[in-house]
Amino acid sequence: MKVESRDSVSLKPAELDEFGQLLHSVGLAFSDEDLDRQVAAFPLVVFCHDTDDALCGFMFGSLERIGGTPTILWGAGATRKAKTAPEVLKHLTGELARRAGISFPDEDVLVATRLHQASCYAMLASYANVVPRPGYNANGEERAWGRRLAKRFGHEGAFDDRTFKIKHAGRKLPVVPVLDTVGVKATGGAKIVQLVGPLDATKGEGMIAFGWAIAEQLASGVFNAAR
Repeated sequence: MKVESRDSVSLKPAELDEFGQLLHSVGLAFSDEDLDRQVAAFPLVVFCHDTDDALCGFMFGSLERIGGTPTILWGAGATRKAKTAPEVLKHLTGELARRAGISFPDEDVLVATRLHQASCYAMLASYANVVPRPGYNANGEERAWGRRLAKRFGHEGAFDDRTFKIKHAGRKLPVVPVLDTVGVKATGGAKIVQLVGPLDATKGEGMIAFGWAIAEQLASGVFNAAR
């Protein structure tokens, strides 16, 4: 499996078309304009190809500072429905973690994403202090982080800082650009499934969740796919 990350503005029209086809295959109908907005919003893109050079998965992303805090953002993305999907996702997220370890040495880094599946939430399990989480009421600072992230992701007016969910009730809106993990089994049991709940990204629904990559773990490469 080959993993590559580069500036998203370098993507060619044929590559964007391939991304669009993959998103359509998992039920997320992105238009060309939707993909263009992802390119504008996220300066990085990570993608995996198999040994036959077929696209296995991709994810837009960003390494940036939000309010001075180093942050990894997992943007929109998807994988092919295959038994390799968990490995592909680990490569995608691990590549951003690898780059963050270089960009933000000796700093704890916030890791955040938009999701609509319990299996995507479970991908945050290796990070510290994940919010939201079952049986836990987020404190004021964590709720403030939720609002900051909602603003960064473009959902400020539709975000509930108690449930951490995005819901555009009563209005027809474009699909929420989530990181889709349809090919991955959910872990964490019924509590995680209940926490995330039934969310339909095609109806403007989603969840914003985040955790912390501790500096020592980033430096050791514990989040990298090669480990």
